[in-house]
Amino acid sequence: MNDNTVELGDFKVDLNKRSVFFEKEEIALSRKEFDLLSYMLLHKNRPLTRMQLSEHIWGNFSDDEYDSNYIDVHIKNIRRKLSAFGTVEWLQTIRHVGYKIKI
Repeated sequence: MNDNTVELGDFKVDLNKRSVFFEKEEIALSRKEFDLLSYMLLHKNRPLTRMQLSEHIWGNFSDDEYDSNYIDVHIKNIRRKLSAFGTVEWLQTIRHVGYKIKI
């Protein structure tokens, strides 16, 4: 494991290669999904609001666009893809706030 690889439970995230692995199998995430996951890793153990996540991924949002559920859909997709391989209890929903990675 190198300095740019992070372990999340049974998963390994290689930030340089922009890849997520379970054991030796690579799990395909979209660019936005990986961007969200890596941004949350940079701020692990800290709740991030949906607006913070949106601004990081898409830049500044108007209030109308912020009301959409883009972030929720991407988080749901990340959970679905990763949970096919192992538990993702480290990816937590903070009700009425957003999400955090707890490691």
